[in-house]
Amino acid sequence: MRKLAAILLLACVGQVCFGQQYSGPSLAVANGFRNQWTIENWDDGGPLTHYVFLNMAEFWPHSIIDRDGPVRLLAPTARQDVENFITNTSAGEMFLQDYLEQPTVDALIVLHQGRVVFEQYPRMRPHDKHLYMSVSKPFASTLVGILASRGQISINEPIDSYLPELKGSGWEDVSVLNVLDMASGIDCRQSLPGVYEDPTLCYYQYEAGLGWLPPTDETPEDIHAWVASLANRRPPGEAYEYTSVNTFLLRWLVERVTGQTYALAIEREIWQQMGAESDALLVAPIRGVPVASSGLSSTLRDLARFGLLFTPTGRILNEPVVSRWLMDNIQNGGRPEILNTDRDYDDPRLVNGEPVFASSFQWDWVMDDGDFFKGGYGGQGLYISPERDLVIAFFGTLDSNGESNELATIARQLAISGLFD
Repeated sequence: MRKLAAILLLACVGQVCFGQQYSGPSLAVANGFRNQWTIENWDDGGPLTHYVFLNMAEFWPHSIIDRDGPVRLLAPTARQDVENFITNTSAGEMFLQDYLEQPTVDALIVLHQGRVVFEQYPRMRPHDKHLYMSVSKPFASTLVGILASRGQISINEPIDSYLPELKGSGWEDVSVLNVLDMASGIDCRQSLPGVYEDPTLCYYQYEAGLGWLPPTDETPEDIHAWVASLANRRPPGEAYEYTSVNTFLLRWLVERVTGQTYALAIEREIWQQMGAESDALLVAPIRGVPVASSGLSSTLRDLARFGLLFTPTGRILNEPVVSRWLMDNIQNGGRPEILNTDRDYDDPRLVNGEPVFASSFQWDWVMDDGDFFKGGYGGQGLYISPERDLVIAFFGTLDSNGESNELATIARQLAISGLFD
């Protein structure tokens, strides 16, 4: 495998040309991006989005998630068969190595049995902290799982039994499990057209209340009270309906039960237990309220270390972090019957033509073989195959046309290729 310092990218992005090694933009280019940035355009794709995703702390306040203790070493064991794995993409078949030349790919790492068998950084540096977007969500569900494993939370109890502010709203009598599985039935759907542009929609006002979208006269000043007042649109447990408002509730639940800030809970229960090599960042734009659903940033290796907690190698060394109970609930506790509710019978959720078994504990896919995956807007992803002791993590950026990378489906192809059986 080529050394990181010699990775080539065969294109320029905006004014930034990546030669033999990506070393970051010049001061002039950085200032140009800073001057272009607005709260409306930062995630539209292209060079500006790439810069912002790698430099989030220049644009929003953040909480710091401090690392501490020994760093978990990731020994390199380069494998040519992974580099030369032939992927099926929308552009046809190509080597994995060649696919990384796409301008939508920022970095990719593959860990097998805790060792780095493939790692490349075509459009970022190994120490850069890249925004996760929705790959942030499993941190909330993992914390809930840790507390449930200790008996501090019962996922079958109504969430308003822990957060009495929710009584009398659409959240009353909604189990913690239904919030975890995006089946709360709450009337604030993220999947509606125009949710990031139309201020009349609930989800727009939710993100505006967090400081993630431009505020309007209707934007709530107290986001907790506003979320606590939401109505439901259908019975809980009836359908999988994706909305980050559920993750907001999980973060609030963690804080209430632990008496700690969410950033400190991640720091103590996950980050400092997994042997992180760097601090992480968590966006907290208004009065310290974190964007738990999409605001984490870290190095790629530290995201992969989080993934290791769910593998045999990682769980041997970190048994207190991810319990067998949590693993079983992720892999086997999902409800296939709610996953495709309200979808066309001929259009079930598929990955490379393969049906998804379920979606549970904030993970997007759980497959029949027990593999699970979480993706994030713009091309982020974390794929975990416990049976193969495999972790695949990646970062990306939308291009100027709004196109993302295909690493999510490529990760599934790689996992079931036989290379790791």
